[in-house]
Amino acid sequence: MAILVIADDLTGAAEIAGIAWRYGLSVEIVHTLAESTTKKVLVLNTNTRSLKADEVLPHLRMLLATGHAEQWDWIYLKFDSALRGHIVTEISFYRLAFQKDNVFFCPVNLSLERIIRNGEYWVEGKPIADTDFAHDPEFPIWHSSVLEAIGAIAWELAEEVPSKPDKDQPFTVAAVANKEALDRWAALPTAWGLYAGAAAFFEALLDRQMGGFSRDRAVGPLPKPPLLYVCGSNHIDSVQRVKSLDPEMVVYWQQVGQEDRLANLICEKMNKNGKVVFAVEPSQPVKAHTVRQSMAQVVAHIEQSCVVHELLIEGGATARAVLEALQMHTLRPVWEYEQGVLRTVVPERTVTITLKPGSYPWAEKLWMF
Repeated sequence: MAILVIADDLTGAAEIAGIAWRYGLSVEIVHTLAESTTKKVLVLNTNTRSLKADEVLPHLRMLLATGHAEQWDWIYLKFDSALRGHIVTEISFYRLAFQKDNVFFCPVNLSLERIIRNGEYWVEGKPIADTDFAHDPEFPIWHSSVLEAIGAIAWELAEEVPSKPDKDQPFTVAAVANKEALDRWAALPTAWGLYAGAAAFFEALLDRQMGGFSRDRAVGPLPKPPLLYVCGSNHIDSVQRVKSLDPEMVVYWQQVGQEDRLANLICEKMNKNGKVVFAVEPSQPVKAHTVRQSMAQVVAHIEQSCVVHELLIEGGATARAVLEALQMHTLRPVWEYEQGVLRTVVPERTVTITLKPGSYPWAEKLWMF
């Protein structure tokens, strides 16, 4: 069984890779399909969530020009469980690119209480438009109706699993509110079309095919100093966690042009304390793209100036910018601490990279403060 997963950001790709690793499959995260692989699961990070709307399709055409869909037994499209990203544009493109009649989209994440009920998307007991996701700097969610939230009014929102594919209704959103419903949708034959959504749907599909095998995650490797935490998320939990630290352990990004100074300051604190958190000053009114590119430059300067054994990066777009600045193009999972929190190695490099989505909780054993 060979599986291709296409993810729109790096921590989403890592979350999928962690699930595949947990099920005992060989897996690799890549940023291009140009090179062949012997892995059972290939996770392509397109990084489209960091692109502007008019940049998405040219970028995807370029990426898929080097790949061959026929070598994969099935394909999964990974999107954000908070409905952020260019979801409709990308799904429509992939349906044509892979010549599929039907796409089944299930964005829910039951472990984070993200479900669809009565046509609305709920997050931890609130309609999504009443949560912090309404204030996301790049993809604010202003509607709680799931079809309105993603801009897909013409799509079908279905409570029940169809008995056969309907070519007259190519796009179906699975209205899932609990595990029983998710498992029913996961029973769909993979030959019916493309499957898309968050990690929960992928795991349910994989679990059905793999028969429930799962590695034990009870004991895992602990990070070894020197540690650099790069926190690029503006999620309220992340901001509050960093604010609660001793200021001596934190360096804040504030503006472009200070990359060398920040790198030197981080190295000084690293040499003194063995660990540093590099985060964004929450009050800075700077575009997210600008911030993450500047932060990535800082990390690249640090690599040249002092030793870092482990990089722990929060936020998919930030992680991709950092890895690009460090010229790291392939990641191989070696441990999954919790859902979405993945420890990886880079071929022919010594630093270990741990990735975490911004809206997911830290595995407490990784937060060494």
